[in-house]
Amino acid sequence: MNRLQILILAFICVLGLLTRSIAQIQKEQIDLLDSYLSVQQQSIGFNGTVMITRNDSIIYQRSVGKASLELDVTFSSDPVFRIASITKQFTAMLIVLAAEEQKLSLGDHLSKYFPRLSQSDWPNITIRQLLTHTSGLPHDEGIADYWEKISFLPLSERQAADEILKLKLLSVPGTETHYSSPGYFLLASILEIVYHKSYDAILREKITAPLHMDHTGVGNATDIIKGMVSPYHQLANRLIAAPHRDSALMKGSGNMYSTASDLSKWNNALNGSSHFNKMVIDQLFTIQNSQPVNGRSESYGYGWFLRRTSNRERDFNFTGGGTYGCSAISGYYPNAKISVVILSNVSTLPVGEMQSDIESIVFGDSFDMPVAQTQVVMDASQLDKFQGAYTADSGHVLLIFFKGEQLYAKMGQNPFFELYPSENLVFFGKKVPVQIEFENGSDNTIKGLKAKLKGQSIHFLKSR
Repeated sequence: MNRLQILILAFICVLGLLTRSIAQIQKEQIDLLDSYLSVQQQSIGFNGTVMITRNDSIIYQRSVGKASLELDVTFSSDPVFRIASITKQFTAMLIVLAAEEQKLSLGDHLSKYFPRLSQSDWPNITIRQLLTHTSGLPHDEGIADYWEKISFLPLSERQAADEILKLKLLSVPGTETHYSSPGYFLLASILEIVYHKSYDAILREKITAPLHMDHTGVGNATDIIKGMVSPYHQLANRLIAAPHRDSALMKGSGNMYSTASDLSKWNNALNGSSHFNKMVIDQLFTIQNSQPVNGRSESYGYGWFLRRTSNRERDFNFTGGGTYGCSAISGYYPNAKISVVILSNVSTLPVGEMQSDIESIVFGDSFDMPVAQTQVVMDASQLDKFQGAYTADSGHVLLIFFKGEQLYAKMGQNPFFELYPSENLVFFGKKVPVQIEFENGSDNTIKGLKAKLKGQSIHFLKSR
């Protein structure tokens, strides 16, 4: 064997060892992801699918739970889910495409498209302000009797628009940030005006048909959609059929459905393909609003949250969505070329926390597997003593209250969430991955608590 043959053989051996090493790392990550989803199914009731792709190649895909609990049907290979506010990604793209086609300008005022506007500040709202949630428009709750009545009604297009156009602005347009789905309804309506077509038809022509997203579209409460999973809602510690919510007021903001594979195609098409003009894509992923949007710390582009860090590999563009029967998040790491899609047919699941955990696994960070907590039974008399206000050194106040045989926690303006006992003084959350350990005083009354979340421990003293 000559020297060249020896070198070639050595190279082949090293390449083989390297390939096996990479495969072994991938298998370890896959095993860890499998274990993680199993724990989250047991711990928080995750029911849905996860897909991770690198470029156009699937590197992980798994579904856990049921597509229909009533029929005991498991998920298909590519189940269809409602995607709620992920819809905003598509509306934003369609608006920017329309601007490129000179159908509209992002600086256009609403008065150009809705001449019947009469409120003083309304005509001055711009399309750009609607895109960035700086129009002053409130979220759905600004509509009178929205959750009690209006959200159930199959309103006509005109009736839905009238409900939104009579909203009271929370601030002068362009001065403050207020997350607003009604703002994206108006964007969808503007698209229909300039194209003389339905939002569904525009979406199909500009995005879903060219990208072969064959299982993505616009749905309403009465449509029968092939492959659609049944919707459920977490109520305390049990699942119920998801309450009804009509989609009439969700046009352009939350009325779409899709699959994990279709959303992965979409993520990849926006990041490195030639399907869309680079100038269009750059507008979506350029920071347009650096103020907190919907309570999040990330900046905002057009329809996308943008996480920018010193580690460029962890830059992340994403949107989450939630409504009755839907918890979802879809995003892309542009520098790592990785797409992550998490879709569930159960509402109020912490899919944002799941995405963070999955990121740690995929990027090889040290990772502590969540422990599936076992709930114990406590009666109302046992739970009552934990109620009260607890104050940390920082001044933050954590409220613990008891309602309907269930203990809840709430901090500041954040939504309240359920607490479940695992031991005599130890409780855990499902929607929020927190562990709370109460402290007994000398007289056997509760004097304080320790809250553990994301590796941090905060001490609170009972103030009342």
